[in-house]
Amino acid sequence: MKKLPISIQTFENIIARDMVYVDKTKFIYPLVSQGKYYFFARPRRFGKSLLLTTLKSFFQGKKELFKGLYIYDKEKDWTVYPVIHIDYSKVEYRDTKEIFVSSMVFHLKTIASQYQLTIVERDIATAFNELVVKLHHKYKQRVVVLVDEYDKPLVDSLTRAEEFERNRRILSSLYGTMKGHDDYLRFVMLTGVSRFSKVSVFSGMNNLDDISMNKEYSTLVGFTQSELETYFKDHLKKLADTFSMSVPEILPGIKEWYNGFSFDGINKLYNPFSILKLFTEYEFRNYWFSTGTPTFLIDLIKKQKQLPEEFEHLKANDLTGSTQQIKNFPLIPLLYQTGYLTIEKAGKDGLRPYYFLNYPNEEVRHSFLTHITAAFLDKDEFAIQPEALSLRDTLIAENIPRFVEKFQSFLSDIPVRLHVPLEAYYHSLTYLMLRLVGAKCLLEKETDKGRIDAVLELPDKVYVIEFKFAKNTKVKQVATLSRRAMKQIKDKQYYETYLGGSRRVLLLGLGFLDKELHGRIEEIS
Repeated sequence: MKKLPISIQTFENIIARDMVYVDKTKFIYPLVSQGKYYFFARPRRFGKSLLLTTLKSFFQGKKELFKGLYIYDKEKDWTVYPVIHIDYSKVEYRDTKEIFVSSMVFHLKTIASQYQLTIVERDIATAFNELVVKLHHKYKQRVVVLVDEYDKPLVDSLTRAEEFERNRRILSSLYGTMKGHDDYLRFVMLTGVSRFSKVSVFSGMNNLDDISMNKEYSTLVGFTQSELETYFKDHLKKLADTFSMSVPEILPGIKEWYNGFSFDGINKLYNPFSILKLFTEYEFRNYWFSTGTPTFLIDLIKKQKQLPEEFEHLKANDLTGSTQQIKNFPLIPLLYQTGYLTIEKAGKDGLRPYYFLNYPNEEVRHSFLTHITAAFLDKDEFAIQPEALSLRDTLIAENIPRFVEKFQSFLSDIPVRLHVPLEAYYHSLTYLMLRLVGAKCLLEKETDKGRIDAVLELPDKVYVIEFKFAKNTKVKQVATLSRRAMKQIKDKQYYETYLGGSRRVLLLGLGFLDKELHGRIEEIS
């Protein structure tokens, strides 16, 4: 059984140590043989660094590393080119402009020293120019430029406008100078998480071919279902044995937890990091999400007052995030680009594309909603999970008074500064908590009778739920609201869809009077 490349993102190291490598060179071959300037965006920990190091080894002419891979027999030339590989994990960009500039110049000088060259310039753009020209003259070949996480200084400063603008200007000076060296360059690829298409990061570099949404390259990184079952056959068997299951029995669980990322609405992918960790630790846990808490995204959600239930089955036309002002950067494209939402289905309204977005899988959905709930309730995310499980127990036991009591404690804990006395706010809180109990929860479900506020599906029962909200200036008793909610369920016969099945159908009316909650339950047979 081949070893797994945990935290190893260098192609040469993986091959030299005979580790598992999922062959993506069938996509790399047309890239290197047809085009020249590329841009490619994918979420973090998705294999972008490995892609660039694979390209680096290819352009360095290390043919022996590719033996047995698709490109080995396809490529006839194997010319050796000088490569400039810019890696922002080796650059300090968080403090001042002077530190950012000097750190980047030092990085370029380090690359130059690997080719026994000396760079004397101290400005980023001119230092880069000097490096390209000297490499070209020394090796009599055009230069390859690979930029890993081009946008890292931007993503890390999204909520700090002044720092973002400072970093944008510095990066623009670097990327903008590349077009002027067309005669010296053989191949250029920039990878990153976000596509800052309208903030002038690539000022003057309008010749980049953005393949992020190109269907031909939708599986360039990430693992398909076929790749999972082919390259990890032995690891799948060991995982299944750990759970006393067969491989066919455990595959649906792996798919539910970790599959689902899609960049074309057709092909579904696994995040490589989660899969490698799963086959290392043999536990179904949150791996990818925990490597980078999206604090800035949670801040944007709160700032822009986006309701969490709006993120499921969301329809969007633009996933690039086109804006001139970073403080107004659209949240939905950012959630897609960073991997917290993915393309569930794509189509066209006439000539205009549209995309239905959703959480890619259980790992992302559950982890992201936990963070959002913690932000709404102003609690630590580690305290949320036990409380959600206790709510689940009350619903399984059909103990609605206890359910109301526990939910009431959540409402009481909300700080005044976060409390919003609106019906949509309580919808969101209820949605978040019901989603976190691990059950299937549908909000605003359309029926021929109207819209059901919520449907909660458990293995042996279905809850049909209606919310009613009012301020105490209009209604004096909260029980009045739960009674109205129950009456609406019955009058509209929202439960009809679920009759005749094997599960019991329970009606749950919830009334919210500011922070006071009341519930009543009935069974429909």
